[in-house]
Amino acid sequence: MEMEESSLSLKDYIQIAKRQKYYIIIPTLILLSISVLIALILPPVYRSQSTILIERQHIPVDLVKSTVVSFADERIQQIQQKIMRIDNINKIISKFNLYSDKAGKLSPTEMAETFSENVVLDVISADVISEGRKSKATLAFNLSFDDRSPVLAQKVANELVTSFLSENARSRTQRAKETSGFLKEESNKYKQEIQIIESKLAEYKDKYSQSLPELLPVSLSSITRIENDLQQLRLQLKMLGERKSSLRSQLAMTNVVLSVPGKNRQTAPISLPGLKAEYSRLLSRYSESHPDVKAIKRKISNFKKTDNTSTNLQGSGNNPIYFQLTSELQLANVEIGNIKKLQKELVNSLKKLELNVSQTHQVERGYNDLLRDLQGHQSKYDDLKAKYMDAKIAQTLEEEQKAEKFSILEPPRIPRNPDKPDRLKILFIGFILSLCGGLGFGYLIEIMRGGIRGQRALYKVTGVEPLVVIPYIVTEEDITEAHRNKINFFILGGLIFIGMVVAVHILYMNLDVLWFRLLHKLELVALS
Repeated sequence: MEMEESSLSLKDYIQIAKRQKYYIIIPTLILLSISVLIALILPPVYRSQSTILIERQHIPVDLVKSTVVSFADERIQQIQQKIMRIDNINKIISKFNLYSDKAGKLSPTEMAETFSENVVLDVISADVISEGRKSKATLAFNLSFDDRSPVLAQKVANELVTSFLSENARSRTQRAKETSGFLKEESNKYKQEIQIIESKLAEYKDKYSQSLPELLPVSLSSITRIENDLQQLRLQLKMLGERKSSLRSQLAMTNVVLSVPGKNRQTAPISLPGLKAEYSRLLSRYSESHPDVKAIKRKISNFKKTDNTSTNLQGSGNNPIYFQLTSELQLANVEIGNIKKLQKELVNSLKKLELNVSQTHQVERGYNDLLRDLQGHQSKYDDLKAKYMDAKIAQTLEEEQKAEKFSILEPPRIPRNPDKPDRLKILFIGFILSLCGGLGFGYLIEIMRGGIRGQRALYKVTGVEPLVVIPYIVTEEDITEAHRNKINFFILGGLIFIGMVVAVHILYMNLDVLWFRLLHKLELVALS
């Protein structure tokens, strides 16, 4: 009959253990033997580990800044992803002939997965205070490889460490080159754009060369000077007009005098030396561009042209005063023509200057737009050029290994003791499981057999207290058998305990050494 757990006391459990002692001891011994066997037959797995230190930049950051700005743990993960690609893993497997016993059973991908499971990377971090804030800083990391052969574990671990160091240096240098290359390309782009803007600015200056903003003061000064010159020319024209009227009046009077006998009045003639003396006097006071200087110069030129005619006329016996007045009148006409011509040229120049001045503000707007574009691009180009020079220095810093780098703090060594399995742990867990399994099996047999045992069990079933309880009568034979069973139990328990101690001692002291020597000999044979 099924017994309920709630009705059982500690005494009942002890009675069950006594009744089912063989069903408890035998499964316990079997399970314990299996755990010992598992601890014995599991091959050792050796771990070769290396500690890699993350060294900070040697040169102060205030002097030279590195262009590689990723965090150390992030860079470690990136390097691990690159190294642990399937093609790289298969190269390492082929190089060291790993998993040769599984070559025909596993695909390259499965072998790569097995290899990855045996690679262990642990990051070593510490709490640091930076700028008043507490944060985690990666100081170093452990890289290890697990294998049944300690020599292979050391070789593969050394290969992985070498790959990590070289990949870190290569990737940092590559990033520095990419940064400097990018800045160089960008600066070249801005340089080309600057050249284009400079060409546009040159064409714009050529097109509006007389209306540029910087020429405005010169143009205004020229306008003022031309207006003054025109005013002086107008005065000269007025004076020459009056002189012509006077010469005409004198010429008319000379004709009248010539017609009256005995009347022959002469005036002082205008001579070439007198004109030259006047020219020298004016030149000492004014510049050659002064209107009076120019006028006297034209008189000298015109006088030379009319001098021959006057001489011929005088030589012919005619009145010299008449010819002198006629010569002066002709000279005045020539001067008036020259002044008008010069006046026309000045007026045309004045119109051009006024047009240029009127266009200056419009030209200035377009000119300033081009100038702003040029200055903006030039400023950006100078900034990129300076950053490019800094990036080149940072690239040299990476190439010469002066920036942050990985250095081996502890190289991978050939392990003497296995990392796995933990045989003592297996034995302890096996003992606990064996004991639980034996007790459980004995309790299961008790439930399956059923039956009513004891006063309480009977009351539980019938609901009636028994009138008389007759205790079990122990005979001499029962006492002898119980005593013999106790002796046998203690002897068996002692043997099991001694066997476990001996097994643990063998496992802990000798088995891993035997495995190490065996695997080492096999490797030597394979290498030879």
